[in-house]
This record gives sequence, C-alpha cells and structure tokens, in this order.
Amino acid sequence: MRSHRLRRRTCRLGIVLLLAVLALARPVRGAGADGPDLVLEVRLGDYLVSDALGAYQHGDDVYLPLGELARLLTIAIRSEAAEGLASGYILDEQRGFRLDLAQRLVIEGERRATFDPAHVKRQADDLYVASRLLAQWLPVDLDVDMASLVLCVRAREKLPLQARLERQSRGGTAQHQDGGPAPVYARLDTPYALAALPFIDQTVALDAHRGGTTLDYTAYLTADLAGMEAALYLHAGRAGGGASARLTLARNDPDAGLLGPLRARTLQIGSVLAPGVGDIALASGNGSGVAISNRALGQPARTDRHTLQGDLAPGWDVELYFNDALIGFQQARPDGRYRFDDQPLIYGANEFRLVFHGPLGQLRIERHSFLIDQAVLAPGDVAYSASIQAGQHGAARALAQAEVGLAPQLSASGGVVRLALGKQDKRYANLGLHGYWRALLVDAAVAHADDGGKLARIGLKTRVGGVAVSASHARLDGFASELFLPGPDPLRSRAELRLDGMLPGAGPMPMPLSVQLRREQLASGATRNEAGARLSAFRQGSALSAGALWRAVDGVRHADASLQASRRVAGIGVSGHLQIAIVPDAGVSALALAADKFVGDGYLLNAAVTRTFADQQLRWSASLNKGVGSVGLGVSAFYTSRGDYGGGVQLFMALGQEPRSGRWLRDAVPMAAAGAASVRIFLDKNRNGVMDGDDEPIKGAGFAVNGGTHLARSDADGVLYLNRLPAHQQVDIAVDPATLEDPQWQARAPGRRLLPRPGKVSRLDIAIGITGEIDGTTYLAGAAGQRGMGDFELELLDRSGTIVGKTTSTADGYYVLGGVAPGDYLLRLAPAQLARLGLQDSGMHLITIDAAGSVVNGKDFHVTK
Repeated sequence: MRSHRLRRRTCRLGIVLLLAVLALARPVRGAGADGPDLVLEVRLGDYLVSDALGAYQHGDDVYLPLGELARLLTIAIRSEAAEGLASGYILDEQRGFRLDLAQRLVIEGERRATFDPAHVKRQADDLYVASRLLAQWLPVDLDVDMASLVLCVRAREKLPLQARLERQSRGGTAQHQDGGPAPVYARLDTPYALAALPFIDQTVALDAHRGGTTLDYTAYLTADLAGMEAALYLHAGRAGGGASARLTLARNDPDAGLLGPLRARTLQIGSVLAPGVGDIALASGNGSGVAISNRALGQPARTDRHTLQGDLAPGWDVELYFNDALIGFQQARPDGRYRFDDQPLIYGANEFRLVFHGPLGQLRIERHSFLIDQAVLAPGDVAYSASIQAGQHGAARALAQAEVGLAPQLSASGGVVRLALGKQDKRYANLGLHGYWRALLVDAAVAHADDGGKLARIGLKTRVGGVAVSASHARLDGFASELFLPGPDPLRSRAELRLDGMLPGAGPMPMPLSVQLRREQLASGATRNEAGARLSAFRQGSALSAGALWRAVDGVRHADASLQASRRVAGIGVSGHLQIAIVPDAGVSALALAADKFVGDGYLLNAAVTRTFADQQLRWSASLNKGVGSVGLGVSAFYTSRGDYGGGVQLFMALGQEPRSGRWLRDAVPMAAAGAASVRIFLDKNRNGVMDGDDEPIKGAGFAVNGGTHLARSDADGVLYLNRLPAHQQVDIAVDPATLEDPQWQARAPGRRLLPRPGKVSRLDIAIGITGEIDGTTYLAGAAGQRGMGDFELELLDRSGTIVGKTTSTADGYYVLGGVAPGDYLLRLAPAQLARLGLQDSGMHLITIDAAGSVVNGKDFHVTK
C-alpha cells in the first residue's frame, strides 16, 4: 500500500513538473506573428460572404479583423493598424465611428465609451477585436461555430450588402457577390518537375511509461518526382509495428487529359487507393499496384455509398459529420491513414464534414459535398475505373468497372473483380442498370461469383416532403463477398430502409434525425433484425449527438446507446461521452469527460478522465500544448487506477519552401497534403504582361480566392503566399480592386484558375495596367430646348469594331465609363436602342487614352426625335 501511494505521489509530482516546465518555456511565436490561428467562413444568413476570413482565438474569445469584416459587410469603417485607429460611419454618415486604441476610446455617433485594450489586438494587417465587443459596436450579432469554422452574421439593422442582395434577387438568382454568373478564368498550368524539394509534415514523439521509453519519428513528404506527384510516408520507431514506408506516384487532371485516348483523370502507381464495387468489394488502401480512372475527382463512384479516406498524422484524430450529424470518429492508424468505409448516400444533398484534431490543439476542416438526384451519365458518356494491387500475404486484388449512358434517363454498368476472401481467391462479374424518373432514382444489379454464388438487388432513392428515403432488397444464392461475409449459415436475403430528415417540432433549432432498419433471412430460416437511430443538435455553442442500436438474432436481443455532448463554459471547453448497454444487461459501459482551456499566449491545457466498467479501470490524463506558430510542442502525462503511469513530449513541424525567395516556411499545422501559390502583382508600365524594365511591384494588394476575400496582402516585393489551397480542386484567384491604391489601376486579366497539388507551389504573376476614364452627358433636344436625359446605352468600340465597354447614363444624363485601357476607340450610343425609340444622335466620338491613363471629359451626345 505504501509503495502504491509513493507511485501516485511520484506521478503527481512528475505531472506538475512537466506542466511547469512547458508553462515557463518561451512561446514559439507571439500571437499573430505568422498569420491568423483560424480561417473562418463568413455567412450572412444563407449568403456566403467570404470563405477565408482570418481570425485569432485567445481563451474564450475569437478576435476578428475590424476593417476587413466591415468591408465585407459594406460598413464604411476603415482601420489603420499601424496607428491603432479606425474611423468611418455606421450605415448613416450621422453615425460616425472612431476607435483609438492608445486612448482606449470608441465613439459611436454621440456615444463615447472606453474598452479594455486586451480585447483589441493590433496586427500588421488590421485591428482584431473580440467578437463579443465587436457585436456591441456594429449592428450585427456574431456567432462563431468552432466545430465547422463558420462565422454566422445576423444583422440587427439592414446592411447595404443585404439591400444589394435584395436588388439582385429581384433581377435573378445571385451567384456571386456581384450577382453575375461565375467567372470563367483562363487556366494556369503548373508544370511537373523531375525532382523538387518536398513539403514535410514531421512528428517526433518521446514516451516514457512503466514498461520503458520509446522514441518515434514520422514524416509525410510530398513533392514532384519523375514528372508526377509523389507522396512518401515514413515511420521509424517501436509504435505501430516498427519501421514502415509507403510511396505513391500520381497524376490528377479534372479535365481528363491523361493517357491520351483513355482520357483518364487519375493515375496512381505504388501504394494505391482502389474504389469499392457495389455488393462485392470495399474500398481498399492496402497494397501496391496501379490504378486509373476517368471519374470526376473527389466524386463518389457509386450512388448508394461512398468511402472517405486519406492521410492522418500520428496523434491526430478525425470526426466525420454527415449533414451536420456526428456519425464517426477515428484515430490515426499505424499506416498513417484514416478510412470511413461505405458511408450511405441519400437522395438530395450529402454534406460530409471531416474535422481533424491535432495532438497539440490544431484544427482542420475538410468538406465533401455530393448531390444525388439525377445521377445518370449523359447518353454516350463512359465512366470507368481499374486497379490492380498486390495485397497482404501476396494476395492479388484487381477490378475493372465501367458505366455508359444509354439514354437521357438510363445508364448501364458492369465489370469484373478479383479479391481474396478469407483464404480463397475469388472472382466476380457484375451488371447494373441505373435510371431516374422525376424524383425517383432506381438501380438494379446482379452479380455472379466463380463458385456459382449469385446475387440480385434492387434499390431506390427519393424524397418525400423533407425526408430522404433509401430502400433496397437483395436476394442471394450461395453468394459471399466483402459486403456479404461468408458464414456457417449463409445469408439468403437482406432488406434495408433508411430515413433522413429533421426532427418534427424542433422549432428554430434544427435536429437532424436518421433512422435505419435492416432485416436479414438466413439459409436455416433464422432471421437477423436491426434498427438504429441517430439524433443530433447544435445551438449556441452546445452540441449533442445521441444514437441507439437494437439487434435481434434468432430471438436473442441486444441493444445499446451512446450520448456525446460538448459546450464551452466560461472559456472552458467541456465534452463528455457515455456508452450504455440496454439489453440484455442494462448498465453503463464507458464514461469519459474532458475539458480544455486556452492559457497564456496560445497554450491549450487539456484534462480528461475515463472510466471503463468492463475492467473497472479509471484513467486520468493531462497535457499542455502549443499548436500554433512555427513549431507545435506538447507535454502529456497519465495515471490509471491500476498504478500505470507515464508521460511524453511531442514535437511537430511542417516545412516547405517559398520558391521566389527561397525562404523556408515553418508551421505547427500540417501543409504537405495541400497546395499553395506564390502570387506576384506588379504595375505593368510597358504593357507586355511581364515584370521587366521599369515595372514596379505593388504592395498591400489583396485577392479573392474562389470568390471569397483572402486576408493576406502582398509585401514590398509585390509577393503574396497563399497556403493550404485545396488539392486537386479548381481554385480561382483574382485581384480585389478595392485593395489597389489607385482607382485607375486594373488587372490586365480578370483572374486565373489554378489546379493546386500537394507539395507544389504554383507561380502566378498578375499584371496591373493603368486605365483611363471617359465621362459626359446625354441630352434630348425638343421644342423647349434640350435637357439631360438618362437611361441611354453607350458602347465603346476598339479599332476592330468590337464592343469592349458599355455603360448607361444616369437619370440626369451623366455617364462615366472607367477602366479603359490605353488605345484608340469610338464611343457611340447603342444603335439598336436609338432605332427602337425612333431617335437619332449627333454622331460618334473618337477617343484616345494615352499610356498615362488620361481622363477624357465632356464627351456629350445630343439626341433628337
């Protein structure tokens, strides 16, 4: 007993010492030195304002950029971070606004108030204000959903942005912030290199416990190699079975430009990820081989199920949400991957959200959206996938699947599969038909195994009111596969029903509800019945997810339930998990409670206690982590009621190189799996599109990425580094005109489209030209003289007679046509409008805009009946 107490005291003392060491250690960087901690999506109601607003988190507060948020919401406030000032007005010029950080004073109209300067942080780019304080100053409520990294804005007074959106909605559906259709930018190709320096995500972990000490090193590297994308995973140490490595070489092209006439979109060599096959095979990530496909990148190969898988660094975990409901949780596997197999797809919207949590408090979000409604190929289109793998223990795995569009509402699919099932090598052939009629999606399939086993299945998906309905029925005759596992009592039939919708009567709080039913008939006549339900809710910082599963096998019943809840209280994040057995023996199976709190400058303190009732064990754990800045660092310790104890230190650092300057980038958040771009913006004085001669870099320019404003600004060399761009997805990059210091500056090209890839930094040069301006007045002459008349359409023509600019005069006849590049033009009133109205004008104007961007005034038009 005395030795047991001594061990407990020693463990406690060790925990205190470890935490004290890290608490006294110098932080890796000051808050904000290397950029924001968070990147938020900004939504005003259902409207996406921006998908990239930088923010900082300190304690229970999220600090938002005052100037940038005001600009996004069209509130006339401008911040001057260097001086610690912000000024302007709120909605009305009579409601002036001024913030003086040095004097701790804020003025709103006639109201003057002081504030705690700790709630306003001055960074190089903006003044960052705690969201709760910002909501007091601006006429908006701000709610930050940390689970999905979304800033929800609710206006207490109508904003100019809302008024603009209402005007746009009266004229048609608003697609982007300007209400026009999505821009189509010219694509910028990023050539592949024979070899390049890699991006590296690396972790070093030292663990000490009663059984000894272990040191592990893990690295994930991405780079161009041999003209392809290379991804290398390395692990050295005792954990996860010792040293291991895997290498994948790949090409990905969303425009189907690979392998000539095969028009492939994906080619993988090495450690490949093979898709699943309905009724036969699960998706596979084990084994080396080759895989090709022409299916759209990131889209499911099937309309009934989808597998989500990818790389996951040691110590990380990932939560899977489906339509805002938590449905799964995984930790990193020994091979450095995660995989959620065969997730059901429903009719309508399928929104998957992967929330990655790092061991040092890092947070990363991925979204995958699929719309399953009329998911049939166009007539004549062909989609295919094929792969071959050398699996574990030498077992081969191969598949070839294809689908062809037969008619506007009908397609057919088929293929062959070879895999190892148990200790047997089995071969399959399958055929299917897929069609839709109105809101009904139907598919039928048959499969045949080389041992004579047969399967026939029919399924449907539809929507009834607000409920998505999925149903299927399969008949089997001696058929076994990875989805219908073999056993002593073979399966003869399986019927399934799934309902997805919102809980009725939940009021303003949406509560996703999912119900699944399954009935199976065995060859012996026995039955297996299963019913499950899942209910989720989120409101005002509280999240709740509850699930229950009932099973009956030949009269023997089992039932259990689980409950997960989380909430932030007084700056402390509290979460709990409860596992309950209901039938046959009721009782609590497991209970876990955890809490976290930001302390100091970016440190995250975690504490947890877990109780498992099967082995009657209680486990306490604590950690202190620094997960932001250039290096991630963490110290942890644990103790159990059985006398086990231990601790560890973990160091994480992501490395990459900026290609223009050659400087190395360091970060505490992984970046090897994402793409990046180095953008240079310059004033193109000689108008050749290349930075040379007297051309000058432009400092302080901002950009829009996929329509959302990005917070970063170009430096003194005109260079801006955009990191963590989504890999293998089209990314549109355009200059934000509002950030250019001269209103007559204009990008020579509206934007460019990139296809980022892991471990590669795309180079993009943006040329800015000097433009001119033309103004004048349109007059209508009559018996009583002439007067300014509006709504006349004006057209600007270049030397070839092509219309290069248009505008319409205002009510008093005045017009302005800006953004005109240097050159010679003709300016006229639209002939079609004059003919329609039975009018004639005084003729066209010859316009010359010189290289300095001249302003041409007084180009008037006189119209008579």
